[in-house]
Amino acid sequence: MSKNRELWFAVAMEIPFVVCLHMIIRKLIVGLLSFFLLFIISCNHPQKSNEKSESNDSIDPVLERLDELNREIRTDSLNSDAFKERAIFYYENEEYNEALKDIVSALEIDSTKAEYFVVISDVYLGLGKLNLSVMALDKAIELDPDNTKAYLRMAENSIIFRDYKKALDYIDKVIQLNSLESKAYFLRGVIFLENKDTIRGIRNFQKAIDVNQDYLEAHYQLGMLYALKKNKLAIDYFNNVLNIEPENIEVLYYLAMFYQETDDYENALKIYESIESKEPGFYYATFNIGYIHLVFTKDFQTAIDYFTKTIEINPDYGEAYYNRGFSYELLKDVENSRSDYKKTLELLPNYDKAIDGLNRIDNYLLQQK
Repeated sequence: MSKNRELWFAVAMEIPFVVCLHMIIRKLIVGLLSFFLLFIISCNHPQKSNEKSESNDSIDPVLERLDELNREIRTDSLNSDAFKERAIFYYENEEYNEALKDIVSALEIDSTKAEYFVVISDVYLGLGKLNLSVMALDKAIELDPDNTKAYLRMAENSIIFRDYKKALDYIDKVIQLNSLESKAYFLRGVIFLENKDTIRGIRNFQKAIDVNQDYLEAHYQLGMLYALKKNKLAIDYFNNVLNIEPENIEVLYYLAMFYQETDDYENALKIYESIESKEPGFYYATFNIGYIHLVFTKDFQTAIDYFTKTIEINPDYGEAYYNRGFSYELLKDVENSRSDYKKTLELLPNYDKAIDGLNRIDNYLLQQK
């Protein structure tokens, strides 16, 4: 290997961009409040099914459920539970305005049921009306002081407002009422993480799993936390999520990143390739295959192929141009390298790595004269 090639390879170990796992995890932990606003809106209920009917003659179970609820309401327009159930249906399908109409109808018929106020609280939260959500929960607790769902929602709202003491009080109340409520331990774990108490955060996530082995969010958070520590327990927790949701591309990606960050490139490549086959448009996996071939297997031509594929999926991904340019540079293809560095700077002005690359090429060409 020439002196210049040695220099260029040393640069390769330091410069090329990769979506680093620890950066992703730190961003996740720092942004837990934003995560929980989304979590509260989308995870208080089962997610919508993405499965499509196998044939045109198949009955869509979602529409079938709506038809059933419509029939119940037509048969008995004073059936408050039917209005409540249809409100939940609309809420689960993110049709919050329709959900609001129905839960208001249920309350007009019967305003004594705490569960109706919990439902309207969820709907208000879906509409971004946090204060009305809290007021509805206050009414639910007034009607039913032992309503654990209402206390859990209050804890979630308190987390959003960063009132952790109040959130913990609500969580303690839930655990007093039901020591097997897994969500209470999960929320407590979130609060400890927000206050940088990782040990107690982990302990509470584990407790959530102890009382509910299928608590997906707790497995996910533990996987992320152990991945941050580069602890191989992360593999177990990510796989636990995948046992519940085998097609979860995000978790597959984090598992691959863990293998990559811990130098297990063979397993990382297998998972990235699996992601490519499951979701071809997920270009981060394609990019990282190229990165592994560039930096670790030193197969520069294969790296170029994958960076090219990444660019085909996302033509505005500047780092892919940079890394392809760097791969060309290692192969002494200065024309293509220069072109990619220039393209990088069009997309990412003042990108130091591309500027340095152009300078290296200029110096190389001067040496050849």
